[in-house]
Amino acid sequence: MLFRSQQFAEQQRVKVRRDNCGEEIIPGRPRNATRQEDRRHIFQYDGKLFGVCLLLASVRAFGNVTRRLLALGFTSGQTGDTEGVLLFDPANSEQAKAAIREAGIRIRVPASPERLAQLANARAMSSIPV
Repeated sequence: MLFRSQQFAEQQRVKVRRDNCGEEIIPGRPRNATRQEDRRHIFQYDGKLFGVCLLLASVRAFGNVTRRLLALGFTSGQTGDTEGVLLFDPANSEQAKAAIREAGIRIRVPASPERLAQLANARAMSSIPV
């Protein structure tokens, strides 16, 4: 089954953004990075596989994360001392959730109808009459 970034994002409830090159990525941590691609992120590697780009501060942290992901069936795409790319199958929900967790990506939680009604009521109450 071929996955696209948008399909993956909708299924996993995450946001897709474009990096400076115009490619679709799902950015994670650190959130204060100036460029999207300077963050840990998930991207579409080819038609079947996605990649998780890991940019960590220490060799030990990178080794621990890599070990955990390789045990789940990820394949190594590119590895350095503190950064690398691991490839995974987006159809495998266990691998997808692990990639999202290790990249530090926030999952969107849909608002309940009650919460939407509360927000609409608050907006109506706060409007200043002209």
